[in-house]
Amino acid sequence: MSLEKILKRITDDAQAEADKIILENKRKAKEIKENAREEASKLAEELVKEAERQARLEASRLVTQSRLEKKINILSEQKDLIEEVLGKAFQKSIESAKGLKRKIILKQGEREEPYDEERLKEELRSKLENEIIEALKI
Repeated sequence: MSLEKILKRITDDAQAEADKIILENKRKAKEIKENAREEASKLAEELVKEAERQARLEASRLVTQSRLEKKINILSEQKDLIEEVLGKAFQKSIESAKGLKRKIILKQGEREEPYDEERLKEELRSKLENEIIEALKI
């Protein structure tokens, strides 16, 4: 064989080997790229799911907080109304000049004594609050 043919064959073999290596590297690069894309897609999906879960939790927390604030406002208004009603009721009893009295029944008979306004208000307040709560179904 001539030197030119030997060099041509070496060059052709080297080119074929280089082409083979380039082709293999392109295939590996494509595979790596696809794997990276799949991993990125999975990670993005997980992040979206976590963000949705967090959003649901936050929405639930806000709804619960709103409901609680609403109940607190209702109870506050209820308390103010009860105070107003009791105040007006006691004001009328004072204006009538009779005052509030209670009858105490004893073995020896019965007796009347003035009723402690604050104590009566406390008793009535809790009863009224319970009735309002029951009526409003709070």
